[in-house]
Amino acid sequence: MTVAALPVGDWQFWLVTALAVGAVWIVVAPLLPRRRGKPGPCPGCPTGEAAQKPRAKHVDLTIGGKRVRSADAPRGPQAERGS
Repeated sequence: MTVAALPVGDWQFWLVTALAVGAVWIVVAPLLPRRRGKPGPCPGCPTGEAAQKPRAKHVDLTIGGKRVRSADAPRGPQAERGS
C-alpha cells in the first residue's frame, strides 16, 4: 500500500485516524517529561490542597482499648508474642 492508496477523501478514514492519534497521546503523554516553571507547594496534588492542611503531630496509642503513652508501649518482636 502506498500513500497514494490511502482513502484521504473518506470521512471515516479521518475519524479513525483522529481516534488513533488520541489513543496514542493518552498512552504516551504520561511517559513524557513535563516542563514546569517552579514546583508548587504540593507537586503531587493538582490544587496543592494537601500542603495547606496541618499534619497531625501526635497520635495516641491504644492497647486493649486503653490509652498508652508511647514510652510505656511494648516494642519489638516480644510485644507481638505477649512476653
